[in-house]
Amino acid sequence: MIVYKKILIALDGSLWSNLALETVQTLGGKISQCEVLGCHVYAAKLHRERFEQMENGLPDRYQEEQKLGQLRSTHENLITDGMQLISDAYLAPLFQSAEKSGFVCKGITPEGSNYLKLLNLIADYKPDLIVMGAWGHGRVEESQLGGLTERILLHAENSDLMIIRQPWVLKEHPIVVGVDGSQDSFAAVHTAVNLAKLDGGEVHGIAVYDPFFHLGVFRTISGSLPEKDKQRFDFPAQEKLHDEIIDQGLEKIYASGVHHAALYARSLGMDINTKVLAGKVYPQINHYAALTNASFVVVGRWGLHRQEGSLIGSNSHNLARLINCNLLITRSNDHPIILPEENKSVDPQDIPWTAEAEERLKRIPPFARRMAQRVINERAREQGIAEITADFVQQMAKRMGRG
Repeated sequence: MIVYKKILIALDGSLWSNLALETVQTLGGKISQCEVLGCHVYAAKLHRERFEQMENGLPDRYQEEQKLGQLRSTHENLITDGMQLISDAYLAPLFQSAEKSGFVCKGITPEGSNYLKLLNLIADYKPDLIVMGAWGHGRVEESQLGGLTERILLHAENSDLMIIRQPWVLKEHPIVVGVDGSQDSFAAVHTAVNLAKLDGGEVHGIAVYDPFFHLGVFRTISGSLPEKDKQRFDFPAQEKLHDEIIDQGLEKIYASGVHHAALYARSLGMDINTKVLAGKVYPQINHYAALTNASFVVVGRWGLHRQEGSLIGSNSHNLARLINCNLLITRSNDHPIILPEENKSVDPQDIPWTAEAEERLKRIPPFARRMAQRVINERAREQGIAEITADFVQQMAKRMGRG
């Protein structure tokens, strides 16, 4: 079982940092040959610059050069030595845990801008996993996610990232994994299954499709068009096409994705629960995680609709801000996951099409063709049709207002 070999944890002594520390202690103790690098970045230079900027505002009695020199020296000692001592104190519990649990542990306390130093460290160390609290000492009530954590989320794309809000508890608290049929989502399933095995947890694979977006767009367009253009747009036919093809087709595509995720999990030695939900992706995953009292949500960094230049998928980004439990965002998978083939001795999809029927299918716009084919196959099965002909395709097209 391969999980993580190199883990980096950012520590600052806050509540969420301590929860992250507990998580790493658990992982380090359960993963053989695991190496952990603890890090705290302190900004002595920033404090030094701030002090120099404030010197002119000191009372007159401190403006003498001798007094000012004493203040500078005292401040320098406090900041440089004090911050180093505090940084070492943040890392001390990690070393104690490593000694007790037997995993390899190192520490580093660089000086500088926290997110820049941390990103440079990540680039050099190349961890499999980064673990961070969702917030640090500077948390305010309105904050959905700490500034440092969000910057690492956006820019450290070559490592998995755990954002910690709650204690690590897997027993009786499932891991929920988002599945959209993409390679990244199957990689997320792989990671979720391996994490669940560490503590005997269970995994729920969730697929979410949105049947409301296109209908809302159609209605907006219909309400904006002049009457003569409405007739050309043929809104009733478009709505029918949406209901008959897009809704049902989307549901089947995502159901197929989560079905293959279950087959893949079984090949890894675990049966997982699966569910297909309708609605906006990240709110539905968030609601499901809350309803099941999930310990973790696991999602890929990107999904099916990844665009070149994107830092992170919008659903993963929104979940990082919204979710109340722990979140694991897995990096893009470099090696394609080969899904196991299921027994196809009886496949209800295999209804033969005549050449004329296939030619007629090509008249359907490419974006809807695959979904239309699924719907036509389903209707043919319902009616006990042994072969799909051009006439049947035409009949279905008329039903959908596309004759």
